Amino acid sequence: GTGTGTPPRPTMVHRTRAHVRRNSSAADLLEGNVLGDYGTDEDYYVNEPEDDKSRTSKKQAAGFRGDYGSIALLLLLYTLQGVPMGLSASVGFILQEKGASYAELGIFSLASWPFSLKILWAPVVDSLFVKQIGQRKTWLIPLQLAVGFSLLYLANHLGQLISQKGSDVKTLAVIFLWIYVLLASQDIAVDGWALTMLSKKNVGLASTCNSVGQTAGFFVSFTGFLLLNAYGSVGLGGFITFWGVVFLCSAFFVALKREAGTGAIVTASERFKQTEGLNNLTVVGAYKQALSIARLPSVLTLSAVLLTRAIAFSAAETLTTLKLLERGVPKQHMATLSAAMTPVSIMLPVYISRWTAGSRPLDCVTKTWMLRTVVALGASAVVLYVPSNISEEGGYIPWTYYGFLYAWLSIYAGLNTVHFVSFMSFYSKVSDETMGGTYMTLLNTVSNLGYKWCETGTMFLIDAVSEKTCVGGSTPAVTACATETAKTQCVSSGGTCRTSDWPFHVAVCLTPVVGFVWLQLARQPMDKLQKGGKAKWKVRKSPGR
Repeated sequence: GTGTGTPPRPTMVHRTRAHVRRNSSAADLLEGNVLGDYGTDEDYYVNEPEDDKSRTSKKQAAGFRGDYGSIALLLLLYTLQGVPMGLSASVGFILQEKGASYAELGIFSLASWPFSLKILWAPVVDSLFVKQIGQRKTWLIPLQLAVGFSLLYLANHLGQLISQKGSDVKTLAVIFLWIYVLLASQDIAVDGWALTMLSKKNVGLASTCNSVGQTAGFFVSFTGFLLLNAYGSVGLGGFITFWGVVFLCSAFFVALKREAGTGAIVTASERFKQTEGLNNLTVVGAYKQALSIARLPSVLTLSAVLLTRAIAFSAAETLTTLKLLERGVPKQHMATLSAAMTPVSIMLPVYISRWTAGSRPLDCVTKTWMLRTVVALGASAVVLYVPSNISEEGGYIPWTYYGFLYAWLSIYAGLNTVHFVSFMSFYSKVSDETMGGTYMTLLNTVSNLGYKWCETGTMFLIDAVSEKTCVGGSTPAVTACATETAKTQCVSSGGTCRTSDWPFHVAVCLTPVVGFVWLQLARQPMDKLQKGGKAKWKVRKSPGR
């Protein structure tokens, strides 16, 4: 399976699911997978004359009928893949409401790391299977069952894990970590199956199924749940139980789908040859292949860029939503804003493709980088100008504030999307097609890690330097929340623990400074990466054959 550099998780202010695929965390609010793992149908005919393209497009439209069942199954699988991620984001919001510290939320965010590390076991999922069952069904059926039973277990123990008196964040993190490992493994299998499930002329639809399914699954389980829960229509336990049952039922539909080559003489290496044009790649060979790619000087330089590009924006992207919730902005209002942002997330990449599809897509990053750092300063403004009476009974938030918040979110998300699509376009241009999906998976893994370590590190760092005070308690003597005992006393007295804002504002105000330093260091290497053709991105000898 290939990887995608999600969207997803991270707050609503920074990136869509496409930016860091399936990397939701407590602060994930705006996600919408707009790019998948595969090329579009147009990629297959990029060198054809316009008239030929038109005729081919018409033939494809007429040929969708034979793939309707496969498309429906892919949509189901990708939608279900987005559901637990939306649930983890909802749980993160609830933990924050129950008084979880930034350090605890940082621990919970570790649960989403498997999608950034799946290249470590992707060759195993791709290469080991029971031929009589099928290369992909061997993994998908037990994975679907495991996710379903895990969700049912979580729903049954939710009352013990989350409560007003204190939440067992570490146990929750372990449970969701397990679920994310299952989902990352399922992602590898589904991505690989899509290449053979769809007919050759329609294989580009895999990215559309990925995009629509992931977005729908996350939207329903995050935005949908928060809205329903806010109006008392459904509880978290019942919601998770419902999706656990759906996962169990989905395993039945996967079992019914016939996989090409099941029970026949088609081997893993032959299937790999059919789909990737390669020959006899073993599990060991696949790992050697990934290592040989990682050692290329150009890949090492690009990795340095990817692992550091999120540092400047991490405070604004990771903490803004948490600060707004801390200030009293209702979570259902945040969910509504998330829904309103979805069209922007989906349409913008299509619009900017005229600039990112050129021979130097990273120029879009360098030319708009400082603008994004300046716009990021708005994170402090939207937190500072939350109406002061919002926490009072009957407190009212004027529509002008929501208008300002939505405008800032749209502008910042737009700039972030420009950078994401530019990097994705660059990955596609430099990846060695003879390496199959390993090349893209490796680059996207490094990209995801660049976001995840900044997100988790920011939560721990801000928590370490912030003062925690008890606000609204009935006992005047209880004023601190520095320890678990003090936090329990604060909650028992009817108060809530609030983290001081000044570390957040300082970190946000440093964004242009840190961003400027990064740009000065990265501009020349990024320019060199775009020169010299693809020779420097190719491995001289493919290992493991």
